[in-house]
Amino acid sequence: MEAFVGKPTPARHRTRKNCACENCRNDRSLGCTNPHKCRNAAKKTLDALHPKWDPRILEIDDGLDLTPEKEAENASARKEDGPIIFDPSVRTTGSLKEGFRVFVCREALSNYPAYRPRPPVPIEDAVKVYTDGSCTNNGDEDAKAGSGVWYAPNDERNTAVRLPGPNQTNNAGETAAVLIAAQKTQIMAPLHIMSDSTYVIDGLTENLHAWEDRGWIGVSNKDLMQATAARLRLRGNITIFQKVKGHSGDVGNDGADREAAKGAEKETADDIDLTVPKNFVISGAKLSKMTQALLYKGIMERKTRTIRRGTTICLDMTRYAVQEISKSLPTDSKIWHAIRSPDISRNIRAFLWRCMHRAQRCGEWWHNIPNYEHRADCHVCETTESMEHILTECNVSGQETIWNLVEFILQLKKIPWKRPTIGSLLGCGLVDIRDEEGKRKTGATRLYRIVVSESMHLVWKLRCEWRISRGADPERVHTVNEIQTRWLKALDTRLRLDGLMTDKRRYGSKALSLNRVRKTWEGVLQDDHRLPDTWPRYTEGLVGIGVARPPGRNR
Repeated sequence: MEAFVGKPTPARHRTRKNCACENCRNDRSLGCTNPHKCRNAAKKTLDALHPKWDPRILEIDDGLDLTPEKEAENASARKEDGPIIFDPSVRTTGSLKEGFRVFVCREALSNYPAYRPRPPVPIEDAVKVYTDGSCTNNGDEDAKAGSGVWYAPNDERNTAVRLPGPNQTNNAGETAAVLIAAQKTQIMAPLHIMSDSTYVIDGLTENLHAWEDRGWIGVSNKDLMQATAARLRLRGNITIFQKVKGHSGDVGNDGADREAAKGAEKETADDIDLTVPKNFVISGAKLSKMTQALLYKGIMERKTRTIRRGTTICLDMTRYAVQEISKSLPTDSKIWHAIRSPDISRNIRAFLWRCMHRAQRCGEWWHNIPNYEHRADCHVCETTESMEHILTECNVSGQETIWNLVEFILQLKKIPWKRPTIGSLLGCGLVDIRDEEGKRKTGATRLYRIVVSESMHLVWKLRCEWRISRGADPERVHTVNEIQTRWLKALDTRLRLDGLMTDKRRYGSKALSLNRVRKTWEGVLQDDHRLPDTWPRYTEGLVGIGVARPPGRNR
């Protein structure tokens, strides 16, 4: 068709089907009854094609797609913190199976391919810009994130932006800064972005294609990342990322950091254009890259979640209880993440999750079971049971004795303690113990989380034993000696488990460091001044090793 349309028009050509010019005679000899009409129809068809697919337009290699040689240079530069070239290509290679995608949004589909503009004369002068992000109270509910873009001292292009939306994190600020820098730079100018963020540089130069293949499932800041990648791909000249060391005295990095801090301090958020051209939207995830876990995450991300009133109440109680202890206001995400803290035993993590959802079989839970409504009440205390009642108020759950024991053990480590609330117990994984200078005390923090989580779980187990095994008989309540013995056994078991987990030959990368275990338990063991430095490795062999016993008056 291209050759048919591209034939030069002879001077003798006439716009009729019986034209006597040489081209028309040859076409009629091949079976075409009206060469002129066919040629016009073919030209109209070719004109309707996008320029990238028009065979009449020669493909111009702009040199921006990465060749194997450039990819090798990038790999070497990444190891040495050298300049890394951004790959703007959008392509699918391999067999046909690579073309099948799931979770595709129909509204995002485009019939036009991703096409970079190619003006005849690109700009040769490179634009060098420093970017940075900042966030006050990072990870907390009251976090404020800002982005900074810095070109030169007193440059009118220097920009401080306060991030809009709920995603207020330092990484979001770093990503938005790159997006803003790309938006402020002429599309045909070479762009050199200087950033101290490994997250942003690796995300845009190493992980981008993998994230797109998996449909951005489980990727944080995906809206910002998608908009930034699209903006960089739209550029008609090279984009280079250079890693700089943060807070090292670099004038540009310090300037961007100041701008980012200014942005975070703004009272009102700025508007950031996150528009992605439709032909640059890569919708869905490659089916060939999916696993069962990724598919499940993808379904859950797209599922409308029901807000549970009880869960919301527990999250708020936890949030403000932690704020009172640690002076930070954690987000919902941070609270859920803390429940899965490795400092907390696996079975207790599940227990905390059920408590947060008010899913334990106590109190109002029994109101939904016909003929069992009477089990909702604590007949000794003459009130409706709840986790708050069981863990902090009940006279038969052993909670008062256990919290006295907790106070005793924490005092040995000089960890402050006051009577717990349900919020402080659910948020035990968020508590950080700090010294007078504000430095985090790793060992004390870990001990606090272990002791409090193990203790609250023991209170629940004692209550269940009394209600089920002992028939809720007021005469068969656990004695103080029983409670103390069970509590010491729980901590001794955890102590020995910590010791076993220091075996690197058995547990590899999951093994606990010897120093971490020693810092956790030092000061709370019996005669720990006589123990060797390597005692965690021999918790099963050393006679008498265990948590210090409280004096008789505390029993």
